[in-house]
Amino acid sequence: MGNEKYIGYLKYSGEAVKDGLLDTRKAGEALLGFDDILRFFLLKEDPTLEEIEFDIPVRIKKGSWEALIPDTVEAWILTSAAAIPVATYTAAIAAKAGTDGFLETGIAKDLKKTFKVAIEALQWAVKIASHVGTMAKKKFENAKIDQTSEGILIKITNDQGEILSVPKKYFDLFTACPEKLFSKNAKLIGKGRTLNFGVFEDGERIEVSITEKEKFIFCKKEDKEDILFPDLVHGQYVELEGGITRGNERTNTLGFEYKDHVLTCKPSENNIATYKSRIISQEEGHFFPPVRLKGVIDRKDKNGEFKEKRPMIIFSDIIPLEKEGPNQSLFDI
Repeated sequence: MGNEKYIGYLKYSGEAVKDGLLDTRKAGEALLGFDDILRFFLLKEDPTLEEIEFDIPVRIKKGSWEALIPDTVEAWILTSAAAIPVATYTAAIAAKAGTDGFLETGIAKDLKKTFKVAIEALQWAVKIASHVGTMAKKKFENAKIDQTSEGILIKITNDQGEILSVPKKYFDLFTACPEKLFSKNAKLIGKGRTLNFGVFEDGERIEVSITEKEKFIFCKKEDKEDILFPDLVHGQYVELEGGITRGNERTNTLGFEYKDHVLTCKPSENNIATYKSRIISQEEGHFFPPVRLKGVIDRKDKNGEFKEKRPMIIFSDIIPLEKEGPNQSLFDI
């Protein structure tokens, strides 16, 4: 990386990332989360940035897994802003932006400083949330105001009687933070993987960390009550008794009523039409023919993780539990 200088960074450290590796999905999630956090605080610091589209450059460094914001971020953003074909940015303004680092509209007056303040703000958000044990708290009835020579400090007392003195600017920013602002990054914290946010000050790193112990503050665990049938885990072989409620040959799915819930089911092979003779209603007026469904639980979500709240059944066989009767199709073609 030569003599490059940096403003700040996101870093995952610990035994699990000592070789500087994260899988592509986690790395992508980490960078998207960092982008969300930075943009929130950048726009709070300089709302005029909303007027331009810009990318945030980072360099990935090994040793831990680290995404660093280069000292050249201003030139990067002004170059990308100048490339945007919108009426606000004429060729003359774009040329001026490239020569003196400023836009006549007032945008990006000092982007390096803006980025530094944004990172400091996110660090204070981490400190405050860790101090009080939540990102959700927005009212601090017992907070005290302290006027100092360096400005106004807000003194926050937590449940343990410990006091944290916060500059009023950063206190106000914390109260405006979305509760889940850090969740994309925090959910990647685990055994041997700590999340760190840092800023460079006179060549020194000033860093705050979120450990596995503090993860719950920034990334709440899913409420088990929201997970339907938590005992049905991904990959588990099951034989469940219930009723068929529908069949759709276009999507190749069945509806299966199980314990007052309808689960989506797909055949492991072939088309559901193969099973028509086994799952048509065998009793006039009976729309939920009882069957025993044999298959495997699938909880794969849209992100490729096995966390889907409602299980799907990939079935291999359907056994009718009633005698034959008149045909009644439940299929939508």
